Amino acid sequence: MGAFSNPAAYELYMGRWSKLLAPALVDFAKLPDGARVLDVGSGTGALALAVLKGVAESTVVGIEPAEAYVRHCREKISDDRLCFEVGDAQDIAFDDDSFDGTVSLLILQEIPDAPAALAEMSRVTRPGGSVVTSQWDFAKGMPMLRLFWDAVREVVPGETARQVAAGTLDVNYPDDLALGGLWREAGLADVVTERHLVETEYGSFEDYWAPFLSNVTSTTSFVGKLGSDAAADVKNSLRGKIIGSGPDRSFDLTAHAWAVRGTVP
Repeated sequence: MGAFSNPAAYELYMGRWSKLLAPALVDFAKLPDGARVLDVGSGTGALALAVLKGVAESTVVGIEPAEAYVRHCREKISDDRLCFEVGDAQDIAFDDDSFDGTVSLLILQEIPDAPAALAEMSRVTRPGGSVVTSQWDFAKGMPMLRLFWDAVREVVPGETARQVAAGTLDVNYPDDLALGGLWREAGLADVVTERHLVETEYGSFEDYWAPFLSNVTSTTSFVGKLGSDAAADVKNSLRGKIIGSGPDRSFDLTAHAWAVRGTVP
């Protein structure tokens, strides 16, 4: 995962989006009532909680490589149907056919070997069970990040900013065709993709800008590496793109994600 040690700060950065997107993924997953579900890359628990709410009599195990996030979930979420463990998506510590369904939310781009992780998710899911994930449309449908990197590329000279932006926004499985192809190559059946849309309200530009100073992901650590003058220039450029030259105000941003579902043969 890109964020390692500050779950509270991550909630203000991307967690607010995850909470809105998670219910749509649960609806799309079509998990059966009473399902035992694995949440891979459980982060701050948004998807696990959405499963409990959306799937009657379900139980969820969340695995997450960052120990700080596991501690955060254990401290903040108290429910006997839910547990969180430290775990690696590429080497899942459960037996074959352990779960009725396996889900993950917005983590595929963070996994070094996505096909290996998908093979593991399929292995621990019983035949007939679903393996489901979603991925932001970074190229066209995630303005919260796109606007930031557009401002950086305008303000910061040289190729460094362009290369970092490309590394952040250009992912291996950027759309429905790529995700569907990955699922089919893994041998999953009845592969279906779907586009999900969520809208988030920011109370002010400062509400939007502050998480970019939090140093909880590769993107949010970038500003800290700039000098104060360059950081201020990026902020001013970004502010102009979002709210113009007037006083600070609230605004909405809309994001799109691609979801994919497949059945274990």
